[in-house]
Amino acid sequence: MTTFPPRRILAPGLLALAATACAGVPSDAGFSEISQKVEARTGAAPVWARTETARAEAAAAAEQILASRVGMDEAVALAFLTSPRLQAELEELGIARADLVTAILPPNPVIELSRPAQGNTLKLGVSASLLDIIFWPQRARIGQAGMRAAQANAAASLADAAAEVRAAYIDHIAARQALDLYQQAESAGKAAQLAAEAMFEAGNIARVDLDRQRQFAAQMTAERMSAEAEVLPTREHLIATLGLSAEQAEKLQLISRLPVPAEAHISANRLIAAATSESLQVEAAEAGVRQVAASRGVRNVEALLGEVEFGASFERDGSWSDESYSLGLSLPVDLGISGRQRVASEMRQAMGGLAQAKLDSLADIRSALHQVESARALALFHRDVSLPVSANVFDGVVRDFNAMQIGMFELLEARRDRVDAGRDYLEATADYWRARAELERHVRVSDYEMAGMTHGESHPPAESDPAEPEAGEMKHEGHDH
Repeated sequence: MTTFPPRRILAPGLLALAATACAGVPSDAGFSEISQKVEARTGAAPVWARTETARAEAAAAAEQILASRVGMDEAVALAFLTSPRLQAELEELGIARADLVTAILPPNPVIELSRPAQGNTLKLGVSASLLDIIFWPQRARIGQAGMRAAQANAAASLADAAAEVRAAYIDHIAARQALDLYQQAESAGKAAQLAAEAMFEAGNIARVDLDRQRQFAAQMTAERMSAEAEVLPTREHLIATLGLSAEQAEKLQLISRLPVPAEAHISANRLIAAATSESLQVEAAEAGVRQVAASRGVRNVEALLGEVEFGASFERDGSWSDESYSLGLSLPVDLGISGRQRVASEMRQAMGGLAQAKLDSLADIRSALHQVESARALALFHRDVSLPVSANVFDGVVRDFNAMQIGMFELLEARRDRVDAGRDYLEATADYWRARAELERHVRVSDYEMAGMTHGESHPPAESDPAEPEAGEMKHEGHDH
């Protein structure tokens, strides 16, 4: 067996140092810290299922959520357990960890053995990139910056995913609620049409009044059909966003109505200050800048020198002898100008992206906050004013119609206004929750609602529901037009 002199063997201390450095890299790529940060922001703890055991545990947790009615917060928790897209995105952490381990380890040498067709001469060549050796510590720092960037991007992606889940959830519940509203309106319209036909046969109303009632019933049927067309697409989008299998989708039970908007005002100044300083999206952009900055020095040298290779060769013919050493480098024709310009442009690009991320974040926060407050005020106005007033007006119109003081046109107009008031309340409520979901990309809104006020997934008060008139409200005798 051939043996080599100790000076030609990699120093054991070097390998021990590399092993120690690799051991310092967390096996979960820092996911536990990310999970805590995202849970504080979204109310749900994300899961990175990297093993069969972890995947089985995630599936069991998902089944537990699906066993009960799923609200918005539960939907976010479910997506963190079941979404293949999120699991795929989290693998960027594993890739960044592998890159970091590679950067921490010594550069890979190239070993070449050759032997001529005749004779016993054996040649051994060993070469390695001199720049990789020189910049070994710096490359480790670059790998660490890449890891931190991957962690920041993962946290921002999870916060964005939570907002997307909430938006998909809101769209589907709003679609179901709109369908319920127009189903009630259609049912009442058909019943009123039957009553109107009976009154026409008895000679109590004119043909034009019967036609108006038929037109209203047809409009409600068309509205119901339009609302019905939205239910399936929004459900499919929600299921895909959650990442549910067909079997899991069958078990999904949702609330029937959107929660009432919060009564509490939001402390705008506190929320904006916290959201701008703690924005995960801005944090990801900052980490990207640090990653580019960490590699700038190394890449500038590489642009100037190209490849620098150190090599050693040994020849054996009975014993190792004839040692020789070499140093080779490639000089770029443009003397590295284009490479350095590229590095400078990438740095300016990263800085510009960071500046824009801060502007976008602030604009998004302010815009979403304004939309939340505006939609909240409008929804509560519809609930407390528009709906009760429309109900009172309709009741009064029905009494006047039965007393033969007004005609069919006024009754149909009041009924249409009643349906419109219910639709307006629903749309404002959905807009509130959509804007709130957008705002929660940046901050946990409930932390900044005024003390003493809370919100929950309760149903609106009975008086806020757009009650549809019964057919009996039109039954009377002697009203002839």
